[in-house]
Amino acid sequence: MIVSSHQKGWKIITQRAHGLLAGMIAFNYNIDLPSEILIPTIIAVAEHDDGVNETLAEQNLTEAGAPRCFTVKDNKEKTDIEPLQNLMEIGNSKSQLNGLLTSLHLKFLYDGDNRKKDKVLDTFLCEQEEYRKTVLKNLNISVTYANRLYKFLEWCDAFSLIICLNKIQPEGRKMEISMSPDGIINEVFYRPNKSISVEPWPFKKTKFNVFYEFKIVEQLAFSSIENFNEVFKNTKTEREEFVFSK
Repeated sequence: MIVSSHQKGWKIITQRAHGLLAGMIAFNYNIDLPSEILIPTIIAVAEHDDGVNETLAEQNLTEAGAPRCFTVKDNKEKTDIEPLQNLMEIGNSKSQLNGLLTSLHLKFLYDGDNRKKDKVLDTFLCEQEEYRKTVLKNLNISVTYANRLYKFLEWCDAFSLIICLNKIQPEGRKMEISMSPDGIINEVFYRPNKSISVEPWPFKKTKFNVFYEFKIVEQLAFSSIENFNEVFKNTKTEREEFVFSK
């Protein structure tokens, strides 16, 4: 979850809502790919974090009972593998390309120092390495091509997170998004009319709209994840809309 403080309590954006925003960004991006590649890739962008029901995940409450933002790490040394396995099952059940991009995303997220301390995670990531080799061979695509597709996913993911975390700087100051699939560094900024712009401009249209949905949860702490889930479920859904303009 993406959680921020709000004058009425907590503003909560689910990872799935953030993923949908990333998918909208991907849909508008000007990239030359055949439809049989582009469509599964956009779906992978939109669903790259769909492996867990966030409002029923124990790790999404802090020790004080507050909803936990994904940027705030818990104290567990071991990674819960089940959501990662679920994510792979979802991706691979659609297509091998979806599964490949999902697997590359898990590599991006988890192939770090913690892997050395967690044998279960290490085994899972080793299995993913073999899985990716098999898929690359089956699809007859190169590692370089796959990495470009994943860079597309990562760019859209990073941009969506910048928006959802409210990181775009005020007063027109520019900030880096990420390196594009073609090796270009794009910067995002607000125009005076509050529309979002990017330099260099990477999109097909000169103007388009996107959105994410969120909830304002007024209760500050919860006795259990079930308590949080019930309150969240019964909280009104709201929408934040954005205009992108060149």
